[in-house]
Amino acid sequence: LNYLQVSQMFDRIDTEGDHRINLEEFEAAIPMMETWGVAITDAEASFNEIDDNGGGQILFDEFADWAIKKGLDLEDCVD
Repeated sequence: LNYLQVSQMFDRIDTEGDHRINLEEFEAAIPMMETWGVAITDAEASFNEIDDNGGGQILFDEFADWAIKKGLDLEDCVD
């Protein structure tokens, strides 16, 4: 997993384009994230786990840390 892949993942989830992921965007992206190799059974608990600073939004660095720890795989990444 490289920076470009993490960035593409984040951008696909951040449908509002505000450089933050809210709970609604996160919930809507669960099927997509599952194709990247992570199983999410409790969206709110997973969201809160990723939202390291408790700000109510997932920032890029928080998402990147989580994606790397989970070993997500974006197979259709444009390198």
